[in-house]
Amino acid sequence: MLLPALALLAALARQGAPAEPPGPAPRADEAEALDADEAEDEAPATLLDPERDDEGEDAADSGEATWIDHTVAPREPLEVIAIRYGVDPGKIRAWNGLARRARIRPGQRLRILARRAPPPRERVLHTVREGDTWAALARLHGLDPIDLRAMNGYRAGARPRPGAPLEIWSDPTIHAAVAADSPPAGLAAVAPGGVSVGSPSDGRLVNGVRIPEGPGHELMYPGSAWGTTHAVRSLLQALTAFRERSPYPRSLVLATMSRQRGRRIAGHLSHQSGRDLDIRLLLRGDLADDLDPIPRRIDWLAVWELVRTFEATGAVSRIFLDYGAQKRLYKAARDAGADRRELRRLLQFPRGSRARRGLVRHSPGHDRHLHVRFACAPYEVECAR
Repeated sequence: MLLPALALLAALARQGAPAEPPGPAPRADEAEALDADEAEDEAPATLLDPERDDEGEDAADSGEATWIDHTVAPREPLEVIAIRYGVDPGKIRAWNGLARRARIRPGQRLRILARRAPPPRERVLHTVREGDTWAALARLHGLDPIDLRAMNGYRAGARPRPGAPLEIWSDPTIHAAVAADSPPAGLAAVAPGGVSVGSPSDGRLVNGVRIPEGPGHELMYPGSAWGTTHAVRSLLQALTAFRERSPYPRSLVLATMSRQRGRRIAGHLSHQSGRDLDIRLLLRGDLADDLDPIPRRIDWLAVWELVRTFEATGAVSRIFLDYGAQKRLYKAARDAGADRRELRRLLQFPRGSRARRGLVRHSPGHDRHLHVRFACAPYEVECAR
């Protein structure tokens, strides 16, 4: 008995592990909605968690790579330098003969084949004026206040002392954006300079801004209602537009975004860099507020209008919603007169839960809320796209 078993194991080893079976084929009612050209443009399936790793296809930086010399600024990690120039950290190590665990140091020069080349941080000498704070100076120059204090604490103490000299490693792209900031009407309360560093699932939020209270929405978790300036302003514009175009009678319930400085939140893969927001699915107007928002209780037409409103901002890169819930959303949109082109552009359904098409994508656990991911702003040069 032992020899046949060993032979079987050897045969399996030669063949390799069996391929993962393909995702389920569309059911009959789904297949009716698929026409020939829709079937042809379905992309290969991905085995990655879409909430964590779907951002890569949104990369807008292309063109020829260029060799540059980068001088490391104080408290500038190699991983962030890699994001800045659109390359892999391991390649920077290889190009510069750095061991896997070797640390880089301020002033060190790195040779990088950059896919994009925003200007590097610049050393700015600043004399503290009356009223200067670490937070205000950090926001103006695209720095984390903790980093700014660490760079200068030995000279300026716990608070910046008027007349004290500061060394500020300013990000010129963010500095220019903050200096020229002119927010649309109604958004002046959302401060400039809140930026995302890293990816939604491995990043942080620098100078985060809090979603303000307002008519038409409520904050479920005020302590986790922080985001980038771009994301929060875009959200408020979308909420205003939604109230104008939809008769939906309830306030929208905004759940988790990010903590003030980002990083991990229990129960979430992402929400680490101020660009992700959960919104409870919209209960029908005739139901009690405290009911669980299961799919059969949802006003799917109102959800469709909300999705359309977010798309119209041009600031949303992805919306996650369970594939089964997408079927209900698809039906409501079609019944409301949405044309085929709009349905194909906005919804993954009915092309399968692994199709890389549509603004709205499947992700497990998203059957009671929309997960809205905002794009990086053009000036967020250390935001992973």
